[in-house]
Amino acid sequence: MSTFRLSTTQRNKSLLLCKGFSYTIDKTTNDKIYWKCEFARTLECKDRIHTDPINTIILHQNNNHNHLENAVSNEFQLFEEKIPDGAVNYNESTQTIIDNCL
Repeated sequence: MSTFRLSTTQRNKSLLLCKGFSYTIDKTTNDKIYWKCEFARTLECKDRIHTDPINTIILHQNNNHNHLENAVSNEFQLFEEKIPDGAVNYNESTQTIIDNCL
């Protein structure tokens, strides 16, 4: 199936990034995690992804979006995650940290 990355929202919730779309956890069971599109409420998007409980593989994806993907937003999300880590863990200038995150 598709490749994906895990991230976190600004409120420190789990975020799944896949093919230019972002998903948040809808519900969790013992054998699956159900993810809903980030636009499930605002645009009434019906797309869902199911992963195994340890988020290693996508078990199901219905590809039923009613909007375009936003790959730039996903890349920006990953970039924002790298900057604080670089600032805390490395003794480098701000410009060097930003350059390394790009």
